[in-house]
Amino acid sequence: MRKRNYLCTAMLVSLSLVACANDQPQEKPTTKKEALPMKHHTPPPPSELSKAPMQGQWYVGTLKFYNLEGGFFGFIGDNGERFLPLNLDKKYQQNGAIIKIFGKVDNDIMTIQQWGQPFRVEQVEVIKAGKKSTTNPEDI
Repeated sequence: MRKRNYLCTAMLVSLSLVACANDQPQEKPTTKKEALPMKHHTPPPPSELSKAPMQGQWYVGTLKFYNLEGGFFGFIGDNGERFLPLNLDKKYQQNGAIIKIFGKVDNDIMTIQQWGQPFRVEQVEVIKAGKKSTTNPEDI
């Protein structure tokens, strides 16, 4: 009877060790197939997307003066997009001007105007001049 108990105990210990050995991670050799991206790619969270550097782009459209929140110039692209040019040089602030601007949207800023997307202007080309004004054009 004792031999049988020792034998059963030995078998249970052996089975336990084998089961534990299978739970251990095993190193796999790296192959070219494993280096390829997985089929089910999970996109990064939105907070990580905003950290990626954005490339500038050219837009053609019209500058318009809005007498809201102290007055500001907004840019309405030919494609209908609305941008709030944050650093537009005063010499280009012309109501009704048709311009070509190069820059990028800045999603990391909030403005009091809450109009259009904040846009960092890097370069401007005037296609057709407008009225120079930093006040409401109807008041001139």
